[in-house]
Amino acid sequence: MAQPAAGPPLADTLVGGSKPERFLFFSGVDLWRNGQAGYAGMLLAPQGGLNNDGFLVRLFMSDDFERYDTPAQRFTTNIFRASVLPGWRVKRGNVEIKIFAGPAVESHALKPDIPTDKLRGSHFGARIATELWWEPMPAIMVAAAASATTIGSGYSARAAAGWRLLDRFWIGPEISASADEYSTQYRIGAHLTGFKTGPAEWSVGAGFLEDSFDRSGVYGRIGVLLRR
Repeated sequence: MAQPAAGPPLADTLVGGSKPERFLFFSGVDLWRNGQAGYAGMLLAPQGGLNNDGFLVRLFMSDDFERYDTPAQRFTTNIFRASVLPGWRVKRGNVEIKIFAGPAVESHALKPDIPTDKLRGSHFGARIATELWWEPMPAIMVAAAASATTIGSGYSARAAAGWRLLDRFWIGPEISASADEYSTQYRIGAHLTGFKTGPAEWSVGAGFLEDSFDRSGVYGRIGVLLRR
């Protein structure tokens, strides 16, 4: 299922640029043996740029597939999510916080179909999200993100710590939890964040997961962002 990581990777620019950047485009994929998800979106700072306090807008969409096996049959769930979230960025010292809230839509489908599923089809609601980036020391970062929706009581949360290596990227542990109408999932692993190749900035993660159906396995994810 999509993680807060269903939003933009929490990475700053390790070495800053010389002009205000107002757009951040992001996308990524998330895989494990029983499911896969993809996401894409944009963060817009129309006033002073991404690195200044003030108004932001986050556009986001994701598509999530997951398989569930019973002794007699395999079920597949598909959840498409989209949201338009106005928000605000505040930075004080080495702490940066973003808060978003706005309308959201989800489309739920099952294969084979279950007509009694109350959340099948399209649903409109609201979503709230927050992101934190903190550098308590020049070589250490702490990141956190959380999101919740009124649609099916879904939520996601992630926390990570990292050490800066060679002024090129952050590396360290991560933990996360997420839930939708079908299952709850817990993860523990490691991440590499902020590695740059030309204009692209990459984030990867891998580790172990377990869900509310007592299924477990290895997960992997990769994300990329571009600033303009």
